[in-house]
Amino acid sequence: MKALSSILFIFLSIGSFSQASRTADDIINQPEKKAGIYRISGTYLGTSVVNMNYGSSEILSVMDKAELKNVEIIQIDLVYTNYPKEQDITELNKQRILNMLSIRSDLIKNESISWSIVRQMYCNNESQAKMMFHGAVIYYLPEQTSALSYTEISKYNNLPKNDSVEITKESLKKFKDNPVIINAFKRNQWKNSTIVADVTCSMYPYMEQTAFWFLLKMNKTEQANIVLFNDGNGRPNSSKRIGHTGGIHSVTTKDYAEFRKLLLKGVSYGCSGDSQENDVEAILEAQKKYPHATEIILIADNHSPIRDYSLIKDIKVPVRVLLCGTKFNINNQYLNLARKTGGSVHTINEDLTNLIDKAEGETFKFMNKSYIIQNGRVVRNKREKTRM
Repeated sequence: MKALSSILFIFLSIGSFSQASRTADDIINQPEKKAGIYRISGTYLGTSVVNMNYGSSEILSVMDKAELKNVEIIQIDLVYTNYPKEQDITELNKQRILNMLSIRSDLIKNESISWSIVRQMYCNNESQAKMMFHGAVIYYLPEQTSALSYTEISKYNNLPKNDSVEITKESLKKFKDNPVIINAFKRNQWKNSTIVADVTCSMYPYMEQTAFWFLLKMNKTEQANIVLFNDGNGRPNSSKRIGHTGGIHSVTTKDYAEFRKLLLKGVSYGCSGDSQENDVEAILEAQKKYPHATEIILIADNHSPIRDYSLIKDIKVPVRVLLCGTKFNINNQYLNLARKTGGSVHTINEDLTNLIDKAEGETFKFMNKSYIIQNGRVVRNKREKTRM
């Protein structure tokens, strides 16, 4: 997703980022991670490798450098080796970070981009160290193009067409690398709810899990209220208005084939164009259409800011957020959506269920990060160092 303008939107909406710009010193002084040998993380994000030499800050090459100018960057890993063990190479790594600005000028000051400092430990001498990777790996959301839309729609068309396909618990193991939807539904028994799901580009892996879960647990046994949103049915970004963006499609059904038909309709308009999505508009539509539902299950893209965050006050039922894409960071907007509605947040292995009960000034841990309730909102607790 390519909307760089979303940075200001998040800042104004939830105050996620500090007013003082982040510096290279802030990045280099954060707790480092340790790895034997660095491996590129298995995610649904695009990756760009920035090559440097052992002992040098010079950038030798950058994969997809032109594309990086227009994409939303999520994470940067700066990677080096634990050799020489007795030598302080803080200044070298700091210069490596500064040299990354030749790729894009906002990589340091833009706090929506997370950085990790990764020390590789499996080297005992200089020759071993020289053989290992040095440089950076950039993880980003691919630009929303017609080619990406075509790829996504093709994947949805390959979903099982009806309930003649047997889905077993063994079948669900195909999602073992990122089973957020499967795990959240396994851990929680939600009743009398409406499912509201983001079906914009990049959400296919999570909607595939939802489809398989529907076949395994719900098909022909439980009637489900389902609302899908695609942020405007392909309308131009300039014509999108808070609360009136559109692209919301719904059905009440026990039949998987009807659910699949709705999915194909929702994604048929292609990518949404920008990174902001109309989550709350879809929730309010679900609340209006299914007034007897006592809670909303929101399948949300952690990488997408909520376009209509200001409308949360109109939500009358708890929102259970199944947050997709949380490997590197958490979008505070979804934590606050859950807190303000008396809901909860669910990731691959964790359930955060008592946000509404947390008092002003109270701190807590979630996904190995520290948070605090400040001025009635959930924000990162920057005073506490979180172990990486």
